[in-house]
Amino acid sequence: MDLDDLARHVGEERFQRACAWTVARAPGYGRGPDGGSEHEDDTADVPHELSDLVEGDLDLALALYRVMPCYGNLMYVGHWAPRDEFLARIGILLDDPDPALADPASYWVWCGPFESDEGESASAWHALRADAAGRRLQRLIDISGPVPWPAKAPTLVELAADARWHPALWWVVHSATADYFGRVDAPAAERLLAALGDPPPELDVVALRHRLQFATRHE
Repeated sequence: MDLDDLARHVGEERFQRACAWTVARAPGYGRGPDGGSEHEDDTADVPHELSDLVEGDLDLALALYRVMPCYGNLMYVGHWAPRDEFLARIGILLDDPDPALADPASYWVWCGPFESDEGESASAWHALRADAAGRRLQRLIDISGPVPWPAKAPTLVELAADARWHPALWWVVHSATADYFGRVDAPAAERLLAALGDPPPELDVVALRHRLQFATRHE
């Protein structure tokens, strides 16, 4: 089984349209006004129709993702792929300079393992954070809202020593308090913010402080 077989299964012209649609919309995946909608008309079900065919073959599943980068081509893989191997391959995608490949993978991590129970979330964070730098570290920080605070805190404290990371760290606290599954230690977050420079001008600091106060009262 290879990509040509997958294309024939759903129709080669339809397969190519699904690829083109996803590649065009993959940068910024999950953050746009359409919430990450990646297909149109009769291509919407292509990833779901191919999921059974790639099951058990991680190389093929990720080859399909690379030509058709969307959440639909990762959501099933996490259920059957060896966890450590799959996270290692996801890490490679998070390192990729092409946002069309990295952004849907980031979205899968954010609403998949990072929004899982605290143990799984922390474990996934540590697996993906290990040796992460540059692009991968930035992408992990951007989606770290649901990660348990004790797991991400050492990284946040480390980065606070570098002023270049300060704007991103303000947004980390924002997402930790504003994400639906966000996790924050409010007093520790307040201490972190006190060590940072001025917040990004587009950040609503008043709302952020209110959320931290609310979190403090409910700890």
